[in-house]
Amino acid sequence: MPYIHHRALGKGPPIIFLHGFCETGEIWDPFVARVSDRCQAIILDLPGFGGSPLPKGNLSLVEIGAALNEWVLRQKFKNPIVLGHSLGGYVCLAMAAQMPEAYAALGLIHSTARADTDEKRLNRTKVMEFVKAHGARAFVDTFVPGLFYRKDHPSMDFVHKIALQTTEATLLAYMAAMRDRPSREGFIGGFGKPILMVGGKEDPLIPVGSLEGQAALNAKASLHILEDVGHMGMFEAKDKLANIVIHFVSSVENGSGA
Repeated sequence: MPYIHHRALGKGPPIIFLHGFCETGEIWDPFVARVSDRCQAIILDLPGFGGSPLPKGNLSLVEIGAALNEWVLRQKFKNPIVLGHSLGGYVCLAMAAQMPEAYAALGLIHSTARADTDEKRLNRTKVMEFVKAHGARAFVDTFVPGLFYRKDHPSMDFVHKIALQTTEATLLAYMAAMRDRPSREGFIGGFGKPILMVGGKEDPLIPVGSLEGQAALNAKASLHILEDVGHMGMFEAKDKLANIVIHFVSSVENGSGA
């Protein structure tokens, strides 16, 4: 299995934090500082990002999920919760779909169980062609500002610097993997454990209406919509999101569901 760069902070129930596209585990640092007194935060770099090398050959999110499941088993976590931001949510679902018994609960932060629409698939292919022609930096420079509702948000530079670490090979591999991922709506409908869903009311990438439809599929789903937030709630509404996550973890621990 590929090497997974990771670190753990705090004590308590284990929560595995998965970052999004053009990010590393570092993206969670400011947020985790607010919750690590209530949990053990396990922060990792997805394969190809940060300190985790990109696997050779074609990449699928199913394969990434399988590799991370193997890693999770080796760590011997007790009833871990997995929280994924954006791409990390897709990976979270791929992990749990293959090994549902291993996880106490799931969290989708600005993410979705739905597959790409035909229009979105076409757009991802166009982005890949753009990156091949102009390089990763040209994409990152336009991509990051679109993640925030406020275009003058003070955390934008921090996110941009992290995104610039993304290699062209990783960017292309994951863009194709996201484009080709299957729907996981059937899975969340049958997953008999709590699922946290958090969206931004101003998120151009994940419409609120789609999250409402997905949450309705699972009686143990808990949906929270953050006002004046785009795609980066861990920065745009740090304290609100921290309170949501802490409450969710507590509810999972005491068996009250979401």
